[in-house]
Amino acid sequence: MKQKGKKISQKIIFLLFSTFFLVGLFTFKNYGISVDEEFHRSSGFYWLNYILSFTSFDELKNLVDIKINQIKGFTLPEASDNPYYGIVFDLPAALLEVILKIDDPKNYFQFRHLLNFILFFIGSIFFYKLLLNRFSNYNIALLGTLFFVLSPRIYGSSFFNNKDVVFLSLSTIALYYCFKSLEKLNYKNLFIFAIFAALATAQRVLGIFFPVSFILFYLLSVLSNNKNIKNLPNIIFFIIFYFLLLIIFWPALWSNPIENFFIAFQFFSHHYLEIRLLFNGNYIYSNFLPYDYILTWILISTPILYIILFIMGYILIFKRFFIKFINIKDNMFYYDLWRSNKEKKDFFILFNFTFIIFYLSTSEIVLYNGWRQVYFINIFIVYIATYAFYKIDLNLKLKSIKKFQFVTVLLCLLFIIYKMIIHHPYQNIYFNNFFNKNAHEKFEVDYWGLSGKKFLEYILILEKDKKLIKIGTASFLPLERSTKLLSEKDRKKISIVGQNFQDADYLYTNFISEVDKNSNDKYKIPNNFSKIDEFVLNSTIVYQVFKKNN
Repeated sequence: MKQKGKKISQKIIFLLFSTFFLVGLFTFKNYGISVDEEFHRSSGFYWLNYILSFTSFDELKNLVDIKINQIKGFTLPEASDNPYYGIVFDLPAALLEVILKIDDPKNYFQFRHLLNFILFFIGSIFFYKLLLNRFSNYNIALLGTLFFVLSPRIYGSSFFNNKDVVFLSLSTIALYYCFKSLEKLNYKNLFIFAIFAALATAQRVLGIFFPVSFILFYLLSVLSNNKNIKNLPNIIFFIIFYFLLLIIFWPALWSNPIENFFIAFQFFSHHYLEIRLLFNGNYIYSNFLPYDYILTWILISTPILYIILFIMGYILIFKRFFIKFINIKDNMFYYDLWRSNKEKKDFFILFNFTFIIFYLSTSEIVLYNGWRQVYFINIFIVYIATYAFYKIDLNLKLKSIKKFQFVTVLLCLLFIIYKMIIHHPYQNIYFNNFFNKNAHEKFEVDYWGLSGKKFLEYILILEKDKKLIKIGTASFLPLERSTKLLSEKDRKKISIVGQNFQDADYLYTNFISEVDKNSNDKYKIPNNFSKIDEFVLNSTIVYQVFKKNN
């Protein structure tokens, strides 16, 4: 009977993952281009050119040189001046673009969107494996994976975010093999963990948290049971291969691995643009964020169901850990902070989430635009939320109540799916029901600039007979990048004049500003322009369109 139930669960899982993949496959072309994508494409070619300089592939190098010379734009930073950004995604994408001879901007950006989604899809499979590894329950693992996939902001970003969601995906795979290594410290598990921990760190330096916390937990196990010292050679093996692979995967380290790594760490700790961000109705400096910045963004842009379950799960795990900690005896011989590998994994998640939030809230690291730079902590949030559901399910005795619990949560998930469909393809600007009303007045909404594509398509329909349409941008957004998702014919019809408003036929604003709009008139709409359209999504105004008066 159990075997039959297992087969049914596996078929449901296969069906849902297949549906998830097909949805992504048929919708990836719907997403706009983000402000960072051109830079990351440029970075990929810069480092591909660097690697090819050590080879004799002259023909390939010539093609890469042509691509590099074609990438231009006055708002585009030079890849050579920003050498420490991860290229785990960007370099392979650049190589495939050359090999597959993808030359039209619309095609190569959509191709990158597809690759981005595929990596997230793979990460979601490993998240399912991670939950199954911990809970040994197909239904719980599947439900937790639905929480993971149906996180609107992250799902939407999985098509165009070439760094934050890529890091999240790599971190998910790394964490799965970390769990395997926590169970069994053999060379196979440690080597695979070293590969993905190195890839995650090469993508974003914060990935070093995974190997550091893993080693810390090993040291704790030695303190509680000195027999675990026998595994020290395995740990040394892991450390050596982690750093060797990190150097291989991160070309910026090749010339001077140790010094460049610390420079990279310092670069991301102190590198910032001193701009203003709209947060809770006030413009604040990006290098002076309030302590509650991250937690507030998580609270307002995560489905309420996940937040409630997360709070319950966090309290349960923390309580269990705290009780064990205060009851540690003077004689720690054979004493553990965890009774099993499952408890050990729970504490590992709790420790990493708590420490990372504390570190980011108290350090000088600068964050921009919500919590996108720390999307990877959604792994911990969903894990802890799943833990709460699992513990509630264990404590429910009546099958009827258990079924009611599942049905209630599934209905909540159906509502989230409905919201994601309404937001499509702007799931990345999702606010939960408590905070969605007039969100644009209190928080930055379309900071990626994805709505530029929709706006340009609207203008092209509106002025289908006009040969040249001049558009001004009343916001901190390089709108010209959105033209690259148009056909070649339509691109020629659009002229972006920036803040030269009086030269424009139309003005576009998505309310994003690097200055305090209350005291700076940089993006003020001139009196001779009238509003003709606005895009409203779930009570939030995403952008407005103004036309010059005749």
